[in-house]
Amino acid sequence: MKCCIVSPYPPDKCGIALYTFKLANALSKLVNIIVIANKENEMNAETSLSSKVKILRCWRRNTFSYPFKIFKAILKEKPDIIHIQHEFLAYGVRKYSAIFPILLFLINLLFKPIVITMHSVVPLEELNEEFFSKHGVGKKFTLLKKFAMIFTVKLIGLFSRTIIVHNALMKNYLIHEYGIKKLKVIVIPHGIDSISIKNVAIENRYSNNNLILFFGFIAPGKGIEILIKAFSKLVNILPKTKLLILGSYHPRLFKENPSYIGSIEKKIKEAKLEDKILFENKFVNDENLQSCIQVADVIVFPYTDKSVIGASGALASCIIFGKPIIATKIPRFNAELKNGVNAILVNPNDKEELHKALLKLLLNEDLRKKLCLNLKTLANNRSWQDIAIKTIKVYEVILSY
Repeated sequence: MKCCIVSPYPPDKCGIALYTFKLANALSKLVNIIVIANKENEMNAETSLSSKVKILRCWRRNTFSYPFKIFKAILKEKPDIIHIQHEFLAYGVRKYSAIFPILLFLINLLFKPIVITMHSVVPLEELNEEFFSKHGVGKKFTLLKKFAMIFTVKLIGLFSRTIIVHNALMKNYLIHEYGIKKLKVIVIPHGIDSISIKNVAIENRYSNNNLILFFGFIAPGKGIEILIKAFSKLVNILPKTKLLILGSYHPRLFKENPSYIGSIEKKIKEAKLEDKILFENKFVNDENLQSCIQVADVIVFPYTDKSVIGASGALASCIIFGKPIIATKIPRFNAELKNGVNAILVNPNDKEELHKALLKLLLNEDLRKKLCLNLKTLANNRSWQDIAIKTIKVYEVILSY
């Protein structure tokens, strides 16, 4: 079986690229994989896959030519099946994302079965002026933008043999709000990383301290500002506590919202917490990330944006470690986390509730142990090899028609 995966790809530092990197690596052990990837100006040897994966870098984000470049590459490869990774801004912002339907039309001309993984689903009621402004596409022409997004989802439903989503909530919205046929939508959860390091030396700057960890791309809607406010109150009670903000500003911000870049450093300075909060604004590889997760006492995902339903790649990265987690009550986390069972869930934008949750966890070792044990059960049957096997089964069913 020969499969072309269409997706952004490392060294592009976005969630979809990292997801595809891990999925393609696992799939390559079972089938012939070709990734139709985007070009980047610089390459990183650490992101190269095994020799079993062929990577064709033929298109660029934020260009009008990407549908045609991708189509040409697939035409040359003659795959048995085509697997597209979709997220509304994955192929470009604003006008460039709006031409994604052209890619669907072109690939459909090949008469090859198409699988599309939708990494995000937006409820219809969220498609308003505030949503488009918040996601960097402006306030004007709201109805036109809403129509374009609905039209894109409808085409995904029309041209794909199967749509893969990461949880049942995403599936329900596609069926009941977008009218996608129930049998066409398959749930395959986000893969869980395995532990790749065994021994971690705790750095001096973290020893003898409670360590709170936030990690992931830095962007509006992640609630980092709320976390800083909650933390500033916490250190008055538990002075031997530090906050590590691990990650870099999302690459899309340079086009969508450049004024946000530098805002976190400013908030830390305004709060006079430079000696308590560490933020270096750099992309962290898996080994360094896992090192920090292992030494963290509490992991926090204080996201405030509830408009997009999807799976959290950041959450998936730390489940196997069974660390105590605080997250907000938004669809991205509600689908997997249960308050008081495997995590503490708080209301978004509530610094007081977040402060109390942090204090409660840091002072209650028994609660931390309970949450950790229950959280680890989410990792069952969700290794990247498990996800690859589930994906291959989808391919095989389609090709058996």
